[in-house]
Amino acid sequence: MTNLIETRRRRIVIAKLNSMQRKTGSYFDIVKLPNGKSTTVELTEEILTKALIKIFEAIVFDTNKRADAERHISDHYSSCMGNKLNKLSPLGMEFMNAVIANLAEQAFEHEGGNHAN
Repeated sequence: MTNLIETRRRRIVIAKLNSMQRKTGSYFDIVKLPNGKSTTVELTEEILTKALIKIFEAIVFDTNKRADAERHISDHYSSCMGNKLNKLSPLGMEFMNAVIANLAEQAFEHEGGNHAN
């Protein structure tokens, strides 16, 4: 099951990066912070992968038995992919945007909140 999770995780990460590239021509995203300000974040495959593991998967593993957690993660990642090859579903876009916002919020808090535009 771990290989299936890794494969599905990588697919949604690549789909998100491809979506950003098509939309903006870059891997930068503008994220609104809790204080109402916006900040720009540059995303890579490694950053998004680590964010999914830390922000989503770790919580699922902490709150479920391992087999249930693996099934939930795998099924969720599958639901994030759309009918078109290598494209995110609306759920996938919403999910990845939430992960990115959470990641930026954590980085902002860690940095002391001095990097908002």
